[in-house]
Amino acid sequence: MWRSRRRTLITVSSIFFAVIFAILMRVAIVGMFDKLIADTVSLSSGYIQVHHSGYWENRSVDSTFEKSPKLEAILNHEREITAWTPRLESFGLASSGDRTKGIVVVGIDPKKENSVSGLSKKIISGRYLAENDKGIILAEGLAAYLKLKVNDTVVLIGQGYEGNMASGKYAISGIAKIGIPEMNKGMAWLPITAAGDFLSTGARYTSIAILINNQNNLEDLKQSLIKQTKGDGYEILSWKEMIPELDQLFQAKLVQNEIMSGVLYLVIAFGIFGTILMMLNERLHEFGILIAIGMKKGLLAGVVVIEMVLMSVVGVVLGMVCVYPLVLYYHIHPIKLTGDMGKSTELYNIEPVIQMSVNISNFILQGYVVLMIAVVLSLYAIFKIHKIKAIEAINS
Repeated sequence: MWRSRRRTLITVSSIFFAVIFAILMRVAIVGMFDKLIADTVSLSSGYIQVHHSGYWENRSVDSTFEKSPKLEAILNHEREITAWTPRLESFGLASSGDRTKGIVVVGIDPKKENSVSGLSKKIISGRYLAENDKGIILAEGLAAYLKLKVNDTVVLIGQGYEGNMASGKYAISGIAKIGIPEMNKGMAWLPITAAGDFLSTGARYTSIAILINNQNNLEDLKQSLIKQTKGDGYEILSWKEMIPELDQLFQAKLVQNEIMSGVLYLVIAFGIFGTILMMLNERLHEFGILIAIGMKKGLLAGVVVIEMVLMSVVGVVLGMVCVYPLVLYYHIHPIKLTGDMGKSTELYNIEPVIQMSVNISNFILQGYVVLMIAVVLSLYAIFKIHKIKAIEAINS
C-alpha cells in the first residue's frame, strides 16, 4: 500500500469523499424533520399526551380533568420522561380594532411549559410569563395581523366550560416567534390560572404534554403509562396518532431521501469501481511476475482484497471523523433557507432552516453502506486476477 502512495491516496480519497457526501445528505434531511417534529410536538401535543378519554376527538374544554397527585407521581417516576407540562387549551377569537382572527389559546404553567417547549427562548419582544401573571403572549404572525405590540391590549372571545361564554381583555406581555408558519399565525399563551378564569374551568387541564429522552422508546413508554393509569379515565396517545399527517410527511421525505441516496450510492459505486480498475491495470505487470514465479492466484487475489478492505476502512473512518465537526457546526448554527427554497419549505409548514442531525446512527449507517459497496466491488479483483495470463501480463 505504501509502495505506491499516490494510488493508495486516490483510493482512500474516493471513499473518504463518498462517505462525506452520503452522510451530509442523510443528516440534512433527518435533521430538518427531527427539528420540525420536535418544534411541532413540543408546542402542541407533546411526544406523548395524557388527556381525558375522548378529548382528542372534539378537543372541547368540557373534556377536562382535575389535577391528580397519582398521575404526577407516575410521570415523575418514569426515567424516559425528561419533562412534562399541564395545559388548558381551547379555540377562540382574538380581536383588536376591526381585525379578528381564530386562534388557539393555551393556558400554561410558565416554568413547566418552558422545560417542554422552550417558549421563553422564542420571545422576540417583551418578556416571558410569570406564574401569577395577568398578561398574554402572542405569536409573532398573529400580533402582526392584529397590528399589536407589547403592552397593547387584545380581546379574546370563546366557548367556556359547560357552555359558559368566555371573554376577556389582556395586556400583551410578550411576542414569540414560532418556527412553524401555521402556529406562528394563530397561537396565544396565558398563565394557566388566567386561562382557567377565562374558560370558567377552574383548576382543570385539557391535557398533559410529555417530553421524552429517546423516540425509540416511545411506544414502550406509552404502553407503560396506559398500564399504570388503567381505570382512571385517561386516554394516552403518541404524537404519531395525534398528528398522523406529520408522520406521513416525514416517512414520505425519508423514502424520497432513500431514492436520492440510491442515486448517490450508484455514483459512488462507479467512482470506487473506477479506482479499483485503475489499481488493477497499474499492477498488471507486477501480478504477472508474481504468478510467473509461483504465487497462487487465490493468495494474490486475497492480498488485493485485504488491501482494498483496509483502504476502505481508513477512508470510511476518516470521512466520519472529518465530517462530524462540520455537521456539529450546522447543528448549532442551522442553515437558513431563503428565496424560492425558503418559500417552498413553508408551503409544507416547515421552518425554512436546515439543522443537521448529530445522531451517531446516521454516521454509522452511511459509513457502513459505503464500506460494503467498496468491499463488494473489491471482489472484482478476484475475478480479474483469476483471468490473468502471466506471459500477457508481463508483456503488458
